[in-house]
Amino acid sequence: MRCARVLLGLALMGGFPAAASAADAKACRDLPILPRLPGCTIRECRTREYDEAELQSGPVDRSGDYPREFVDGQTAVVTYVCPATLRLEEIARHAQTALRRAGYAFVYAGSMFYNDLPGFTARRGGTWVQLVSEPFGRLSGYTVTTVRTDVAGGEVAPGPGRGPSDPR
Repeated sequence: MRCARVLLGLALMGGFPAAASAADAKACRDLPILPRLPGCTIRECRTREYDEAELQSGPVDRSGDYPREFVDGQTAVVTYVCPATLRLEEIARHAQTALRRAGYAFVYAGSMFYNDLPGFTARRGGTWVQLVSEPFGRLSGYTVTTVRTDVAGGEVAPGPGRGPSDPR
């Protein structure tokens, strides 16, 4: 178990790249922003030169709603399926560590959406990253959404209840 954690840590720190798998969905590839966790395969992916993404920017409130940012730009979404031994909290924690080391600031980290799934939304300059850990039957996994506002004329629009003067 300790060996698996060391290998996972090395992969996340860039010690060695996790290789693409023959089991990956056709025409899908890893995102350069966040290395693949060892043992995981790509279930599906989507890229758009210009699209809007709704990213969670705070916890779910008593009404069941949550703050969000609407971010326009070049988007990519990759969903990975991982071994069941990789816990959802572990996925989010390791990815946060990798992004923190790469200079990302966290807009929000905690339970995502309405399902108490561990994840976060982070930002560095014009690049936004959201990760949501999620179960896939008996397996674990995660979905990474990236938006680059510094290409394709992207912008950030405040979510409900937020004004344009909000510094986030």
